Amino acid sequence: MTEETERKISKNTEKRRAAICGGTLGRENRYYIRGQVVDISVSEEMTDPKKWDLLTGLFQGQEKEITPFLDYGLESVRKPILVAEIVDQSGKVLHHSPEIRGDESGFFFYEFTFPLAPGNYTFHIHFLKPDSYRQFGKDLAYLNTPGKHELVSQSLIGMGALRILPEEYTGIVTTSDIDQTYLATDIHSNKGKISTLFETPEQKLPLPGMPTLFKELREATTDSPLCFISASPHFFRRTLLSTFRTQGVKTESLHLKYLEGTLKGMVDKFWDTLSHPTRFLTEGLWGAVERVRKFAGSSFQSLFDQLAYKLTILLRDRIYLPTNSKEILLGDNTESDYLIFILYQLILTGALQGKELEDYLYKLNFLGRDAITRDNAKLIRELAEENRRIHGDINPVQLVLINKTELGPPSDEMKWNVRSALPTGLDPWKMEGIEPYIPTDGALGFALVMVEREILDLSSVLKISGDMAGQWFEGKVIEPNVLLELAKKLELPKETDSIHKKFVKTLKEVLEA
Repeated sequence: MTEETERKISKNTEKRRAAICGGTLGRENRYYIRGQVVDISVSEEMTDPKKWDLLTGLFQGQEKEITPFLDYGLESVRKPILVAEIVDQSGKVLHHSPEIRGDESGFFFYEFTFPLAPGNYTFHIHFLKPDSYRQFGKDLAYLNTPGKHELVSQSLIGMGALRILPEEYTGIVTTSDIDQTYLATDIHSNKGKISTLFETPEQKLPLPGMPTLFKELREATTDSPLCFISASPHFFRRTLLSTFRTQGVKTESLHLKYLEGTLKGMVDKFWDTLSHPTRFLTEGLWGAVERVRKFAGSSFQSLFDQLAYKLTILLRDRIYLPTNSKEILLGDNTESDYLIFILYQLILTGALQGKELEDYLYKLNFLGRDAITRDNAKLIRELAEENRRIHGDINPVQLVLINKTELGPPSDEMKWNVRSALPTGLDPWKMEGIEPYIPTDGALGFALVMVEREILDLSSVLKISGDMAGQWFEGKVIEPNVLLELAKKLELPKETDSIHKKFVKTLKEVLEA
């Protein structure tokens, strides 16, 4: 490559400062906004601000090309100082926040208690300045490079969707996992983990019937909210949000895991423990070292494990939901979803609480992993206590469905895993007020259970079946005979027997017509 070519490429490389937000769900008197401020590398052709969608953080036409790998290299903006505006659908600004200070990785969070009427809003994020000499110097060095443009041509750097539910809302809020619950992601092989980094939204395939299930559920429940929680890294955000839009699935919220934060926490805890004199006075050398070892082991496992992360998100989001809202939880058997959803209920009802809860979580060894640090156990305890102060000892969970895949344990083993993990005397299958998970098979199984619970009707299941026909599943195309066979072999609870038989009969008649 010639020197002239190198200079040309350098001149064509620009940066754009953006706030990647996604959406948020809250209630009239309490809600929050969150996101991350990053610098996005762009070409000169992408400098036109009119072609940037501030809601998605994508340039016009980029929706089909974005991949997690492209976002892996996004530069976080250290300690941004921001202001947020709440804007109604007419464009009127209803409320300004005070200054919001992001962390060293550009993440920001702010809670509002300013009353908002139920409905849909947008929040605008305005960048003021960085509260970091290092970031200021970095920006100055960039702007002093010949041919560079402004990082921020206007203070508005991003937007997010905000939905507010009435305080008296008694409808459904659905929270779903993503991998192996909604998307057919190969997360258990190295090849699959690597390939998912390079997949565009059109290449990320849903499990057959799941997009239609979510559409039918929203329609049947008067536009009930749908939230996603995934342990996928945070740099999957723009790709996953584009994936949902491509597949016609509307979502109010998407939670992803910040892996770099876990690694940073391990380093910080190490130095804090070894450099703090009181640690050695109270615990001694080996006690302090053991504390570090436990934290490091748990933190390393938490890079891959989901238990502490998802439990924390569920409890935190519950704070911002109406007291009498009803929750549907969807997951799969490949990780810890089926235990997480039971622990969530036990915690909210007070069956596990206080120091007993904290100690139990800290000592929990589920599937051979030390997944929860002492700090995370304390945080979960605090969130539990706040929830019970706000809502009382109420279990909002109406239904828990687990997609039974070949990658995870069978139903009997799942139940044994849960009973082995819980404290003696707590058996969710024998406790009043607790909704044990129902293991079943994908969208058809989910839908039939919802029919039995009078959430959906049989016509929705037939629509889901129609959507599944012709799709690729477990190494083969779902032909009519394959679809009928899948329908017959569904694992379902006894209560759905009559509905299941009626559905299979109707499906057979439709396919043979």
